[in-house]
Amino acid sequence: MGRKNNYEPETKKIVTVSNYSAVAEIYPHIMRSIDYKKWADYIFQISKEVKKKNISVLELASGTGHTSSNLKTRIKKIIISDLSYPMLSNQKDSQLLKVCCDMKSLPFKKKFDFIFSTFDSVNYINKKENINKLLDDVSRCLTDNGLFAFDVSLEKNSLKYEKYLNRRGKVNGVVFQQRSFFDKRTRIHYNHFELTLANGKKVEEIHKQKIYLFEDYFDFIEKSDFYVYKCYKAFTFDNADENTERAQFILKKKSYA
Repeated sequence: MGRKNNYEPETKKIVTVSNYSAVAEIYPHIMRSIDYKKWADYIFQISKEVKKKNISVLELASGTGHTSSNLKTRIKKIIISDLSYPMLSNQKDSQLLKVCCDMKSLPFKKKFDFIFSTFDSVNYINKKENINKLLDDVSRCLTDNGLFAFDVSLEKNSLKYEKYLNRRGKVNGVVFQQRSFFDKRTRIHYNHFELTLANGKKVEEIHKQKIYLFEDYFDFIEKSDFYVYKCYKAFTFDNADENTERAQFILKKKSYA
């Protein structure tokens, strides 16, 4: 018998992993330009519309929880939630309760006075029927006179930042490359991350955000328990329209209109 050749060429196979698992390691770096304090101030002003002291708050798709961390001195009862456990694990603040869950299937039996989501997290819901599931579940977890606030990225925002998000770098021993592309036909904004982790493992994450039309959100909401109480250009209190880059929706239950 011939001698077995034990030599095999070394290959670095790229493994596709779930969103915000590997990217969680570089998330603080790629988001370093975000002013979380400003965002928290804006959310706090919106929360005051509840007209109640000591409100209970739930943040959906909180990521690392930096927005709520900047709110905690003004709002005492906050729970942050996210589908990604690695992202939640990056938040070391013991004062913030953390729950790993899907915002379309919330595990809570209690009700909250104010539920919010930031940074176009709702755009990650690519199917219209799942937007309906989100609205139904939020309604179940919201007090009758509570508010649901979320922002969305619109087409103008995708076109503006598409090229800006093509970048590469190295942080904490992780080498990464991000490629951004907006498909006008499918209305999907892709963010493709390739990462070489500190241990040499190569992974990729493919993020897909649906860029719905401005009018679509009103259609979704009309079919839910909610109505659009207010809709602003994000970070302002000016009314949004179809030319807005990022829209801030504030919803109330129809039964308490």
